Amino acid sequence: MQLVHKRTGKLTRSLGLLTAALFAATNATAQTQVSGDAGPDTSQSLNHAVADGPDTIRVDSAILFYQESGSRVRAIEPVINVTDNRANGDVFTMKLTADTLTGATPNGAAPWIAPQTFITPTNTSVSSTSTSASGHSVVTTVNGIATRTYVAPPNTTPLDYGFQDQRLAIDLGYATSIGAKSHISGGGGFSKENDYQSISGNIGISQDFNDKNTTASLSLNAEFDQSRPYYGTPTPFTPMSAKMGGPGESKTVLGVVAGLTQVMNRHWLAQLSFSYSNNQGYQTDPYRILSVVDAVTGGPLEYLYEGRPTSRNRQSLYFGNKIAIGETVAGLSVRGYHDSWGITSFTGEISERVPLGPWAFIEPNFRYYTQSAADFFVNYLVAGTPLPQYASSDSRLGKFNAATVAVKAGYQPFDNMGELYVNIAYYKQSGDSHPADAIGALKTQDLFSGVNAASVVLGYSFAF
Repeated sequence: MQLVHKRTGKLTRSLGLLTAALFAATNATAQTQVSGDAGPDTSQSLNHAVADGPDTIRVDSAILFYQESGSRVRAIEPVINVTDNRANGDVFTMKLTADTLTGATPNGAAPWIAPQTFITPTNTSVSSTSTSASGHSVVTTVNGIATRTYVAPPNTTPLDYGFQDQRLAIDLGYATSIGAKSHISGGGGFSKENDYQSISGNIGISQDFNDKNTTASLSLNAEFDQSRPYYGTPTPFTPMSAKMGGPGESKTVLGVVAGLTQVMNRHWLAQLSFSYSNNQGYQTDPYRILSVVDAVTGGPLEYLYEGRPTSRNRQSLYFGNKIAIGETVAGLSVRGYHDSWGITSFTGEISERVPLGPWAFIEPNFRYYTQSAADFFVNYLVAGTPLPQYASSDSRLGKFNAATVAVKAGYQPFDNMGELYVNIAYYKQSGDSHPADAIGALKTQDLFSGVNAASVVLGYSFAF
């Protein structure tokens, strides 16, 4: 949000900006948060809610630096967003994103008191035995198949250091008015990773009422994803091995978001929205495994690929507020979520934007999240018991709490010369590390593989 230097007309202008900001926040929430808390929010919160006039082009740019503790996932993500405000009131947007992820990620196996060895196919071809770039695994070629072997130390969460990915994405949008009180918008996006591809589209309409103090909105979105693992998609509950799996798989997502924004008074803007989506298709993590442990000792006997349902319905209810208190603007929101996998969650968030003179601001933020476990979440499978229809040890599907503490600061040195800002955040998950039903020596192990992470976003926004 651009800094405002004049007090005259500030409240009316701010409420208009906040309306746009709330719409943007709710739509983003419907796309990401609705899946439960998949981890730290690493989206780039660019300054879209700026009251630029006609024939103005705004450029928002930012770069994210993200690091999980324990030498786990590291990400660098630059993004640029261009908004073209035409003289007739039409608005065109284009967003470009590129990110690189490296490091280690839990493979799904349970920790153990002794070293554990894992073997998996890889997309790296070698003519003889060699050490991988990470230095944590050995790559060999057997009968034309490249195989990677790595060892997890005792009493630690097994990590796969072969994790690396690159993503390029483009999003396009268009919005126009139909008369004085109706607005329509639409857009689409394309994202491609080394082993994943996504195509999405959306269309929305909004209508102003009550002297433009009330706005109702409805948007529809669709997404088509293709999962193409290097070695194919393994059959659920088959043993981890160096053999190639099956062909790539696809998933479709259809969703709707309905919202109502209301100017409550001169100082208070509120929004209520409901989102629903249906996912059909492949939703299993092809790289994640499960430990099958001895029923008495808890020792690992083998490792099987996980399996998740092919259908998932998600719904969430969001209530957000922006309240002007003197020169500051407070944000307060709550969100409830439930899906057909059995996950129920609650999110609460509070922030306060405080101006530091006419040219700078600071905005602390706190977010709390809690969720129940999916119906098929397990820490491991027990030998001698029938295999379930679905099972996953992904901690993101388990019961946990999470807190994010963040602070954003911005500085605008001169009028019309843009705004510099930085956002620093720390995210921490907590869960049941030692469940009461743990077997044998697993009682001594930390079975929660949740994540702690820090992130920094550096951004610059300007208009011409």
